[in-house]
Amino acid sequence: MADFRRWFTVLAVLALMAFAASAQVGVAVPGGNANSAFACNATAAGTPQLRPEGFTELVGDIVISCTGGTDQQIGAAIPTTNITVYLTGPNAITSRYMSSNGASDALLIIDEAGSGISTGATGPYGPQAPQVLCSTANQQSFGGSTCGQFVGSSNGYEVAVTTPGGTTASANVYQGKIGDFGAASVTFYAVPVLPPATTGVTRTYRITNVRVPVVGLTGGTFTAILSTNGPTTLPVAGTAINVGVIGNLSKAGIKPVSTPFQQCIAVASPKVTASLIFTEGFATAFKTRVVPGGIVNAIPGNGAGNTLYAAEATNVAAPYNQNVPGGLYGGFAQNSESGFIFPTLTASAASGNYVAGLADYGTRLKAVFSNVPSGLTLYVSVTSASPAPPIVGGTSVIPYGVLVSTGSGEATPDNSATSAFTPVIGTATGSDGLGAIALSPNSAGQYVAVWEVTNSNPSATDSLTFSAYIAYAPQSASGAVGSATYYGLPITDLPPGGPVNNVQLSLAPEPGGGTFSAGTLQGTALPIPRFILSPPANGRWTTINLCQTTLLYPFVTGAAGFDTGIAVANTSWDPFGTVNQTGSCKLYAYGVTVASAGNTPLQTTVSGCDAFSNPIPGTNCFPVVPPGQVQSVMASSVLTNFQGYVIAVCNFQYAHGYAAVTDLGLRNLWSSYLALELGTAANFGSPRVGVQSIEELIH
Repeated sequence: MADFRRWFTVLAVLALMAFAASAQVGVAVPGGNANSAFACNATAAGTPQLRPEGFTELVGDIVISCTGGTDQQIGAAIPTTNITVYLTGPNAITSRYMSSNGASDALLIIDEAGSGISTGATGPYGPQAPQVLCSTANQQSFGGSTCGQFVGSSNGYEVAVTTPGGTTASANVYQGKIGDFGAASVTFYAVPVLPPATTGVTRTYRITNVRVPVVGLTGGTFTAILSTNGPTTLPVAGTAINVGVIGNLSKAGIKPVSTPFQQCIAVASPKVTASLIFTEGFATAFKTRVVPGGIVNAIPGNGAGNTLYAAEATNVAAPYNQNVPGGLYGGFAQNSESGFIFPTLTASAASGNYVAGLADYGTRLKAVFSNVPSGLTLYVSVTSASPAPPIVGGTSVIPYGVLVSTGSGEATPDNSATSAFTPVIGTATGSDGLGAIALSPNSAGQYVAVWEVTNSNPSATDSLTFSAYIAYAPQSASGAVGSATYYGLPITDLPPGGPVNNVQLSLAPEPGGGTFSAGTLQGTALPIPRFILSPPANGRWTTINLCQTTLLYPFVTGAAGFDTGIAVANTSWDPFGTVNQTGSCKLYAYGVTVASAGNTPLQTTVSGCDAFSNPIPGTNCFPVVPPGQVQSVMASSVLTNFQGYVIAVCNFQYAHGYAAVTDLGLRNLWSSYLALELGTAANFGSPRVGVQSIEELIH
């Protein structure tokens, strides 16, 4: 209930804004034609925080308010001016092109048309008028039939009409053209300037849907400077307005499970291996596509009542009102990727159809997994870990996200030309109870998951956590240490080292996986919003240790009439339900070769027999040791004339070693000992910090 009360409050704010706008546009004072000096003032309707990762950040509306002036002759043509907005700081304005010549979805709205504010005029004029577009093409024709502007009258007001003596309200939404005076400029041509004249009346011009790239910038504000082609016609030229402030970067982090997995122990169903955590840099960094609680569609497979907003261009009906001028920063757009939605103005491209002001999707979050070993299935959760809101995409401020892509579709619009918004539905259940789905590699061998924000809290710094899971069959020893993967799984720190599994977290879409180039800033089909990959979070998402035991034989000799038997028992067969394992041992010998001419330092290796195509067990390799059995070799056979110590790395758990030193023929000498069990084999090859033998632990 608290969530719904909160959004009732937001809607009440919209109503208060309408009241404030009423005071701006004004109600005529009877007999109050003061004929004061015509004066205009430009201000920012808001100074939102802008994401430093974003290419298409929506700056605050600019509102020009004019009062005074003299009555114009009824039926006369209304004077016009060109209004150009220059944005300082960005190298381009990135509002969507609605045609290839730079005509965009940046709009200028006269007298808050479509807001329904009562002014006292009779008929559909000013705020009561329907929103009628004057396209850039018609603006530049200076007086085309669509945008004809003549002085009319209604109940003491002077109003704009389409023909001399007519009663049809003139066009009141003007389309901005980007780039005529530099890439960071947008111009509205032939805008009519009809002085309000009457006391208590303010004529307003609202400039909205201006987007800018913020990538590479840290701190500071964005300033807009206005220019007109006639300061006496609209006296606001040179005014500098702060329309946005650069916020903090969002953060991401990877939290792997604390206990490593074991390669020989099966993980039959998706088990959590890491939490992927996305935290916004400021309270409104994660945005839904449109006003929360707008038009909804059922999510397939998620049951009755669990719905998600469709966010189509028709999402402009009460009480959401995303087509009402002035709602931008007191109500909807502080937490919406879309701006002022204007269904009249559309554009088509090969990638789909576009509506002015409507973003392609809500904020998207992306994970890219690299070096996923063969034999392992990688899953991700299809929703965030937070409690599901009562209606996904509804008015709840419980932060929430849903999976929308498991491949190359990170820039596919929610309402693409071929399909509606369809979250990915889980086909399995993870060990944390969330729905999960297996990922597949792309052409680069990477596994990609993209989630979209459907619910967020504009008054708090949100974090969204998603789960990564793994599953695999137990692997037995069948390869050589040092290969890129060992038994189908990562070899972690074993020499000479294999690739480290990694996951990279970022906002999406970004140039590496999206359908755009970071250097191309303006166009129709470029996705909105879009982000730079900076700075991504990187980290290991799982650790799978080889099932190994490391044994130390402190004294081994096969020289000067002596020999050593090196034995290994595989005790993974027991009455306790231990997973039976099979493998060989690799012997690392460190010492000297004994010869009559002197001893020569020696470092040699004896591989396991499963590393050879035609092994001769006990002669050139160490035999495979099945569970419940003991295998051995003689030093004189595999380490001729050697004397020193041997470290055995056995490819199974629960190996135990025994050595017997004798003279040849067992005539005069017999001595034996148990091998020392060292720490985990994953540390072998690294400085053995913290590696202790059982004897050390006992003492």
